[in-house]
Amino acid sequence: MKEMKFRGLIAGTLFSTLILIGSCQKPLSTHVDTRSQTRPSGLPEFHQRGGLPNFFQKVKEGRDVKVAYFGGSITEAGDGWRSMTFNWLRINYPHTPFTEINATIGGTGSNLGVFRMDHDILEQKPDLVFVEFAVNDFGRSSHQINQSMEGIIRKIWKANPNTDICFVYTLAENVLQEIQDGHYQATAQTMEKIADKYQIPSIHMGVEVARLAKEGKLVFTGKPEENPGKIVFTTDKTHPLSKSGHPIYASVVRKYLTEMEEMIGEKPHGLPTPLIADNWETSQLISLSELPPSAHWQKLPADHEVVKAFSKSMPSIYQPTTPNAILRIKFKGTTLGFYDVIGPKSGILEVTLDGVKKEVQRFDQFCHYYRRSSYFLDGLSDSVHEVTVRVPRTGFDKAAILQKRNIKIDDPSRYAENGWYLSNLLLVGNLLSLQWD
Repeated sequence: MKEMKFRGLIAGTLFSTLILIGSCQKPLSTHVDTRSQTRPSGLPEFHQRGGLPNFFQKVKEGRDVKVAYFGGSITEAGDGWRSMTFNWLRINYPHTPFTEINATIGGTGSNLGVFRMDHDILEQKPDLVFVEFAVNDFGRSSHQINQSMEGIIRKIWKANPNTDICFVYTLAENVLQEIQDGHYQATAQTMEKIADKYQIPSIHMGVEVARLAKEGKLVFTGKPEENPGKIVFTTDKTHPLSKSGHPIYASVVRKYLTEMEEMIGEKPHGLPTPLIADNWETSQLISLSELPPSAHWQKLPADHEVVKAFSKSMPSIYQPTTPNAILRIKFKGTTLGFYDVIGPKSGILEVTLDGVKKEVQRFDQFCHYYRRSSYFLDGLSDSVHEVTVRVPRTGFDKAAILQKRNIKIDDPSRYAENGWYLSNLLLVGNLLSLQWD
């Protein structure tokens, strides 16, 4: 009787989710069972490899299970494939208590992700980590992707070798033709080599989208009201619509989770020789909290709008209080980055690396709102480097930058400051000294 009431409770409270993810069985009228269908030009959308044996062992035993989603804005979407697949797990395995770890940040790639691993994911001890960075890693070289993606894997398995990992690939319009021609986009191709090395299962959610578009059943970018009778995937060339795009992604993931559920057992993952020796498994997120008080810098109070927005992932955020405030860093290593927040009041930095000065603008066409971001000095020789960051707080034409996206400044006071919101340093190497003045 208790079991029947429990099932009824789940079914009732998640009824709306069931309607949406009923697509897990038949997501759209154009859905075709992909178990037996050849994808565009024979392109596979799933590689099982080692599967998810530890995850499904715990699921079958009804033990507490934590599922982490690690990626950018496509996975961050509140009513997207993440929530659809997580709710499907809860419904499909009602005797298993699931906890979701949402470790997504829009507009960021695996290069920031590898530094976020310890705080945002590993402290919560996940059993399964979905890794989604194929779109946001676009434009990075294969070597750069290898550095961060292999670092993510090795960090996870050093922390807990029983944590399973699944790579998931999404797409944007700029790679649609490539997939229709029978090739994964360059980022996914690179990630596949890593997945093969470590026997990590991978699911390309975009292959089904490409097939439907090629058959004329789906409009990749458009307006639903202008395309009756067809699936409209996105209105902005990248982010799936919750009613018609994300259900396709969710149905593909659901299908292959079902295929993997019979491969169970406690199978710790070993760490083979790295694919590349300079991967970022030793990457560090360095706090500024140990620095002595400065007349030129302040820790923002808890009620500050930026702190309130990002306190979960950025417990401490610092801001210069005077023009020309300086941060000095000396380290031995290959990479130094800054984990910061950019938005209406962010400005320009003057960065001097080993005597070479350049201007870095921490404001872009999306800065009508605040968001977490990062800036890197990478590809350096593995030697001692000195970096000085000065915050001049000089003005520049923010209106012209925002105009690129047809955004007008209605309240100039929101953009009047030209400061910097710094949370952490990102380091591959050893910190030798750190000071501010």
